[in-house]
Amino acid sequence: MKKNLLITCVMLLFAVVSMAQNKITVSGVIADKVGETVIGASVRVKGQENMGTITDIDGKYQLSGVPANATLVFSYIGMKEQEVVLNGRSTVNVTMEEDSQLIDEVIVVGYGSAKKRDLTGSIVTVKAAEIASKPSVNPLASIQGKVAGVQVVNTGRAGQDPEIRVRGTNSINGYTPLYVVDGLFTDNINYLNTADIESMEILKDPSSLAIFGVRGANGVIIITTKKAKEGKTQVNINGSVGWKTVTDHVSLTNAEQFKMLYNEQRMNQGGDPYDYTVWNADTDWQDEMFQTGFLTNNTVSIMASGERSKFYLGLGYVMEEGSIQSEKLNKFTVN
Repeated sequence: MKKNLLITCVMLLFAVVSMAQNKITVSGVIADKVGETVIGASVRVKGQENMGTITDIDGKYQLSGVPANATLVFSYIGMKEQEVVLNGRSTVNVTMEEDSQLIDEVIVVGYGSAKKRDLTGSIVTVKAAEIASKPSVNPLASIQGKVAGVQVVNTGRAGQDPEIRVRGTNSINGYTPLYVVDGLFTDNINYLNTADIESMEILKDPSSLAIFGVRGANGVIIITTKKAKEGKTQVNINGSVGWKTVTDHVSLTNAEQFKMLYNEQRMNQGGDPYDYTVWNADTDWQDEMFQTGFLTNNTVSIMASGERSKFYLGLGYVMEEGSIQSEKLNKFTVN
C-alpha cells in the first residue's frame, strides 16, 4: 500500500515538473510594412481569451505562462489579423499588413449620403471633360442631349438662359430647378464660366431630392467648381469660335404670290382687284431680321498648391451675337 502511494506521488511530481517545463515566456516586436512600430496591438493566446496583452509605445510585448505549442493571435484596427504557432519559440516578431477592403461607392446628397446602387438613374454626373467638349456661353447649354430626363432648350437669344426641365413640369411653382454651387443655393448659374466647373450632378429622383424639401421639387443641379490640386501647377488656355443660324424658316409667299391670293380673296368677297401700282417691294422679312451670329469663348486658368497655400484663378471672355440682328452679348468672368 505504501509502495503504491509512493509511486503515485512520484508520477504526480513528474507531471507537475513537465507542465512547468511546457510554459514559456514569449516576447517580440510588432511593426508594419514600412518598419513603424504598432502601438496598442493586441496579442492573445488562441482559445484562452483571458490570456493576452498589448504592445507598448515601442511596439514591444511580453506574455508569460504561455504553452510552448500555443498559437498567438495578433490583431490591430486596420490591419489583417495574423496567427503564429510558437513551436517552442520564445521570441516572435510580427510584420502586420494593412486590411484594405473595397467599399460601395457613396454619393453625397444634400446633407446626407447614400449608396450609388440605391440611386441608379436618379443621379447623373457630368464631368468637366464632357462640359468642356461642348463650349457654350451658359453651362446648362453644355449638357443639352447628355442627360436622360433633362430637357434643355436654347432660345438662340444672346445671353438668355436656356429653358431647362428636370422630369418635365411637375410643380405649380414653375419648372426651374434648384442650383447648389459649392454648397450655396442660387437661382441661376449664368455667372459661372463653363471652364471653371469640375463636375455637375443632376438629382432627379424623389429619394435624392427629399433633403431639399419643397425647393427641390423641380430637381436639383449640384455644381462643384475647380480647386487647386496639391503639388501641381497648371495653366490652361482654351478658346473656341462658332457660328449659329436659324435653319428652319417659316414658309412665306413672295410679293407676286401675295398679290394673286389677295386679289382672289377680294373677288370672292365681291370686290375689285387691288391696285398695286405703288407697291413694288418684294422683301423677305425673315432674312432682314435674322442673321448668322458669331460667337467666341476664351478662358485662361492658373492653379497651384504648395504646403501652406493654394489658389485657383479663372478668367473668361465670351462674345455672342444673337440670331436676331442687333442682339449681342459681351461677358467677362473672374473666379
